[in-house]
Amino acid sequence: MKVLIYIRQDYQENIAGDSILVLKTKEYLMGTGIKIEVSSDPNKDLKKYDVIHLFNTINILETYKFFINAVKYKKKIVLTPIYWNYAKYLPIDSMKSLKTSYWKSHHPLRKEVLAGVDLLLPSSEIEMRQIEKDFNIVTPYKVVFNGVDKVFAEGKKENFLKQIHIDNFVLSVGRISPHKNQLTLARVTKKLGLPLVLVGPINDLNYYHQCMQANKDIVYLHKTNHANLKDIYDAAKVHALISWYEIPGLTSLEAALGGCNIVTTKEGSTKEYFKAYASYVDPYDLIDIENKILKSFKESFNADLKKYILENFLWEKVIKELIRCYDYVTKITG
Repeated sequence: MKVLIYIRQDYQENIAGDSILVLKTKEYLMGTGIKIEVSSDPNKDLKKYDVIHLFNTINILETYKFFINAVKYKKKIVLTPIYWNYAKYLPIDSMKSLKTSYWKSHHPLRKEVLAGVDLLLPSSEIEMRQIEKDFNIVTPYKVVFNGVDKVFAEGKKENFLKQIHIDNFVLSVGRISPHKNQLTLARVTKKLGLPLVLVGPINDLNYYHQCMQANKDIVYLHKTNHANLKDIYDAAKVHALISWYEIPGLTSLEAALGGCNIVTTKEGSTKEYFKAYASYVDPYDLIDIENKILKSFKESFNADLKKYILENFLWEKVIKELIRCYDYVTKITG
């Protein structure tokens, strides 16, 4: 079987969750007998491929072009939507109505893609319910969970402590942007007197400066090899991802394997993944965030969380489900 993954052109320069999903999907499919390629060319000749795998409907413009090309070649199409209702979380300011209008103006494209593929691959039932609610579609679907590498269970904090002399801290891994809500985290950890380490690329420079101004004790790490995160997770006490929403937050899965207590947003699909093993916060409620972070900082790590992640979300298991989905669509007639 030959599969083409279609992904936005800047997925390697502008690293985000979809980037990691694509790279890991390719990595784990290699050696399974499936021939896998990745492309960002909307005009690519698709004759030789059996399945076209699209990613991301948040940034729909490129995905729509990929979809149209796949339809032109009459290919079987699966879609990992990575969808949530972004407009709900836009800050209330003079630009909100404009941003909301822009977001909604692309809904017809999203609906055409979501309704036109052969199989949707949401990362949770919660995500699928949101898609059904927002677009009123009945496309067949199969939940394929986001995966995590077992290497994150093998971190050695000593490697991190050789470079940064800080232990038992609050950690937040993710691109620096308002969506991830690091400014609130900076203010809360300063008030609580807890050390904070931020790791991730800067998507919004002005927002980064606001974070650093709000808490001058922040340790910020920009360039960190993805695999080396395991040592940082092992050194941290709490991983906090208090975003507007997460579906579900790949770094929270990694951090859970790394032995961190998990504090995450209640918005999105987080509860379907972390069950009762995480503390869930309202991203707009400072008191709630303070209480949950302080409580998690004082608690011992629950080893059952690591066992649960290992049993349910390793890439080796996820990729087997994905292959079954590929097999399914190739057998659809018409």
